Amino acid sequence: MEMSPKGDKMVEFFASMTISPSQIKKMWDLLKEHEPKKWAFENIIFTPIRASKGTVEMIKKIKKEENSTIMFDSGGFYVQQDKLTMEELLRKSKQFYEDNNWGDWYVLPDSPPVSSDGVEIAWGKVHETIYCAKSFSEEFNGKYEKKFIPVVQGITKEQIYHCVKSYSDLNVKRIGFGSFGTSGKNNAINILTKKSLENLRYLSILAKDYGFELHAFGIGGPSSINRIREYIDSFDSSSWDKAGGFGDVFLPNKRINITGRSPRISKNHYVGDNYKFNELRNNHECYFCSSLKELRENRIYRSLHNIMITHETVKKWQEDTILDTMLNQE
Repeated sequence: MEMSPKGDKMVEFFASMTISPSQIKKMWDLLKEHEPKKWAFENIIFTPIRASKGTVEMIKKIKKEENSTIMFDSGGFYVQQDKLTMEELLRKSKQFYEDNNWGDWYVLPDSPPVSSDGVEIAWGKVHETIYCAKSFSEEFNGKYEKKFIPVVQGITKEQIYHCVKSYSDLNVKRIGFGSFGTSGKNNAINILTKKSLENLRYLSILAKDYGFELHAFGIGGPSSINRIREYIDSFDSSSWDKAGGFGDVFLPNKRINITGRSPRISKNHYVGDNYKFNELRNNHECYFCSSLKELRENRIYRSLHNIMITHETVKKWQEDTILDTMLNQE
């Protein structure tokens, strides 16, 4: 099958926010005060079974007051990290989903492979993911059918096709992709390898053929986001906040360091002067990056600048899609 993009889509960005309620509250207040017209918490994803009660209540409050779209992630990442067993994941997710009907999307349990897994081990995780997703959804007797997101796992095209075909009899609107490359301690970092990008492209065609929308889990910074744009309907990322913690800030097409303390630092990565920073901003302006000194010293400002860049990037895609549609209709 020839691989080609899905075509023009109105891509959505979900900000990953399994963080403390106090941090969420500070960010929420700052966004409302300084950037109220650019609502960067428009879409939120978090893992409720790993979040504190305070975080759950804070996100529920944001949904009520700001009408944000909320995606509940089941927490397959924590199974991958050996922080949860699959049995614990199924039990805790089922309980939370049963007790909380205010979500807009409910991700079904999954077992993600890691880069070191061979094909045989990956097949085991694919079968486990399919079984858990289908049996889990059946227990809800159609309660959240259109809101459920089963996850496609696999490191080969055959495994990806098997997942999609298996989900074809579920009454769902959107599927997700979680089998990116992994690196770092306990394979905790997703990386967009050439192979995983190729698999995502292949999945985008299958999704279109089967009538599914497609979500990509755990995407990194600006470079990765721009590379997946044409294959997906939505994606989530926690990099906007994690990068801020490393002293890194996003720019429209790259990521730089402004503190000199990042583990990723190099002479090509560090930017320490106002002139160079303003040049790289490429006409981006937001309250949080108006002062390089303040941005360098304030971690939350860096995170909020990063989410503003990601939000603006996606909004620009949406504007381009609308314009292309109008031109094609003429």
